[in-house]
Amino acid sequence: MPNARTSQLVARSAAALLLLLAAAEIGRRVADLPSLPALVDLQFDLTPRSQSYRVFDNSPIRRSSHPQPLPTALRPLDISVPWKDGGSLPVIDFLKTTSAHAFLVVQDGRVVYERYIDGYDANSRFTSFSVAKSFVSALTGVALAQGKIKSLQEPIGTYLKSDEIDPAYAAITIGQLLDMRSGIDVEENYEGSLTSPVVRMFVSTDLHAFVARRHGLRFAPGSRYEYRSVDTLVLSRVLARATGMHLADYAQAQLWEPLGMEQDASWSVDSKQHGVEKAFCCINTTARDFARLGLLYLNEGRIGERQIVSTAWAAEPRLPVNNGTILDYRDGWWIPPGNAADRDYSAIGVFGQYIYVNPATRTVIVKLSDYGVEQDEVLTMLAMRRISHYVAGKD
Repeated sequence: MPNARTSQLVARSAAALLLLLAAAEIGRRVADLPSLPALVDLQFDLTPRSQSYRVFDNSPIRRSSHPQPLPTALRPLDISVPWKDGGSLPVIDFLKTTSAHAFLVVQDGRVVYERYIDGYDANSRFTSFSVAKSFVSALTGVALAQGKIKSLQEPIGTYLKSDEIDPAYAAITIGQLLDMRSGIDVEENYEGSLTSPVVRMFVSTDLHAFVARRHGLRFAPGSRYEYRSVDTLVLSRVLARATGMHLADYAQAQLWEPLGMEQDASWSVDSKQHGVEKAFCCINTTARDFARLGLLYLNEGRIGERQIVSTAWAAEPRLPVNNGTILDYRDGWWIPPGNAADRDYSAIGVFGQYIYVNPATRTVIVKLSDYGVEQDEVLTMLAMRRISHYVAGKD
């Protein structure tokens, strides 16, 4: 049996451990960090990134009350796509190489190719990552059409109070947030530890506080482009204030319902306590329902006879832009090089999430993957352009 001294040592060690855990818990709450199991899961990728909604709290988005299944006319894709070093890959090898779990091709309103890998299927839900920014852009277009926001030139200080944002940010316009030209200083480094501001934003359990604590500008608002996820987060706060609704509820009413979304979805939030959507990422839905956003833009902002966003708004991603980058960025959408004929563009999320739209071929392609931080965006979009030409008979 243990002697008295051993029992005292065990008791002291247990007490010290409890104090350490208590201090860690206090520190976690002060720093607005999620639970320790969630942090461990995210740090060591215990849950696939494309399934990260399982780690966070989520606000539900209900399926449409009149779901509209996409017509299907499947056919094989017996082609190769351009890939690295001037080579090419058969489509299935392209999907495997880029760790795709879901790949959907919709041409002229019909699903012509659909493939799921690694045990996923048409009912599987995936996290969007920055594809969500394109949904926020669409919701901004809806709010503009409804008169809930008056103009893209409105300063965000019209909507957000001085205790919600740094006074230096009050003159930033809605349009500057859309085009990533705000200058708000939150570094975009996905591979950083919790010292990386964008990683802290991703895991924060109080996004109101996160935004309120930001100070300083990297450059004068509007003077140049620099991709920053915080811009979409701040834009979402403007939308919530302008519409008087949580972002997930507004998305359900203005997109999920009229677009005929077939499946229930969700939007990950900072915490149950605050319920602020991670608007810069983390819409969680199926490949087919992701495709419906692309179809909305392809169809000039209309669903049937209903105009969801204006024709001009839906045309924005097709317009020429020069940000001095290989992939240009406009209103939440990415524009690939050499697109003068196709006017193609794509929503893109880190780890390989895409909603690609090609107006010239009437094609929408969805690709949902776990490919890594640097996921060959330009090559992937050129591969999807090749596929869109093939299915449209332009090849």
